Amino acid sequence: MSMSLDHVFNPKSIAMIGASASFGKWGQMIFSNIVAGGFPGKIYPVNPRERSIFGIPVYQRVQDLPEPADLAIITTPADTVLSVLEDCGQRGIKTAVVVTSGFSETGAEGRALENKLVTVCREKGIVLVGPNTMGILSIHSGLFATGAHTRPRPGSVAFISQSGNLGIQLIHWAEEQGVGVSLFAGSGNEAMVTCSDYLQYVADDFQSRIIILYLESMREGRRFFETVKQINRTKPIIVLKGGRTEAGRAASASHTGSMSGEVTVFRAACRQAGLLEAKVPSELLDLSAGFSSLPLPRGNRVGIVTLGGGWGVVTSDECNEKGLAVPALSEKIIKAIDRHLPSFWSKGNPVDLVGTRDPEAPLVAVEEMLRSDDIDAVISLGIVGRIEYLRLMNRSSKEVDKTIPPGFLEQTETLLLEYEEKYIARTAELMEQYEKPVIGVSLAKTSGGTVRPVAGRHHSSVLYETPESAVHVLAKMVEYQNFLGRE
Repeated sequence: MSMSLDHVFNPKSIAMIGASASFGKWGQMIFSNIVAGGFPGKIYPVNPRERSIFGIPVYQRVQDLPEPADLAIITTPADTVLSVLEDCGQRGIKTAVVVTSGFSETGAEGRALENKLVTVCREKGIVLVGPNTMGILSIHSGLFATGAHTRPRPGSVAFISQSGNLGIQLIHWAEEQGVGVSLFAGSGNEAMVTCSDYLQYVADDFQSRIIILYLESMREGRRFFETVKQINRTKPIIVLKGGRTEAGRAASASHTGSMSGEVTVFRAACRQAGLLEAKVPSELLDLSAGFSSLPLPRGNRVGIVTLGGGWGVVTSDECNEKGLAVPALSEKIIKAIDRHLPSFWSKGNPVDLVGTRDPEAPLVAVEEMLRSDDIDAVISLGIVGRIEYLRLMNRSSKEVDKTIPPGFLEQTETLLLEYEEKYIARTAELMEQYEKPVIGVSLAKTSGGTVRPVAGRHHSSVLYETPESAVHVLAKMVEYQNFLGRE
């Protein structure tokens, strides 16, 4: 089954059945997304009442298509989907994504209709994705086939979600935060293709290195955990389980047509398989940013570099509470940093930069820690993000001081931006050199996003908004490294 999913994520031609020009209809939203997204293959819209949509000739029937498309995307009403699939089978189309809802998620009658879809697909040799799915994305193939028109940058994170809305929200966040995505699958009701099938496909997909799962239920639980345990040895799997409470289980049954399993059993199986469990959607995004951008730490010893003392204190507390050690610094590290800081600096870990104006001090501290055999990872606090405070100060200065030379304030912003870009580039270079992660926390929220790719570098700079996010991600990376060590 997983091999035939190649036509889902790497089609050369698409039949868009139910394509529409009516704004807001699913056939319009997905069709316009495919076209605007620049799909490089052939597109065959099908609609008996149209002749042309978006300048593309429309076919009245599936039988009229000039060739069997690799993939059919179906948005027609639920009571027509069965006959549409029969037409696809007769035309030789072997893969179908049924976006339409109105099946097992609605109760017994819908479940009976869904079973008929599966029967027809098995008879015709069609791989059925869905029904009741938000759609799919295959970023490296240029395929954007979802109702939401989001365009994450190409990357290594594969998202598989049993909730289309939650999955699309995560993809949109990923775009905003710079997280690179390989593919997205909204699995819908999983009438035929299950989560395990997607996982087996992603295991062989060289573009995908990190896997994010949103699960509410699972079929063939033993197969699922055998699959994830095997894959998790080479590709980290991060999972958010919906339906952990009574209210969540009831909500799950009402919108996906599935029933959630016992959460205690699920968590125990996750620990055995080495899966990394998240508790909220935003945590999935934080973890995907870290795992896709940073080298894994070899151990749990953390060096902390901070622009201010308070952040160093709370970060040290967070580290200890998450099982991370904050070791004392060697005399060699202290001596190297000492040349760049005032004599009254703490000479300890965290390294408090005490507001120094020496532009080399932060990078010297970071590199000396990375160079040390006593440190496995560095958390860098507040070095990037100062530009936001400078802009606020410059605004006030401009209002009250009319003697400031023209262009002076703009020049200060340019110089600080250049410094921050240099710092980001250099930390990416250092991570490549020492194969240890540097996890950043921005002094203020910026428009640059969480992940900052650096041209020509294998690793990217990562900047979280809070120290606790940075520590949590690092702790999860250590947890995964420990799993690999046990394996």
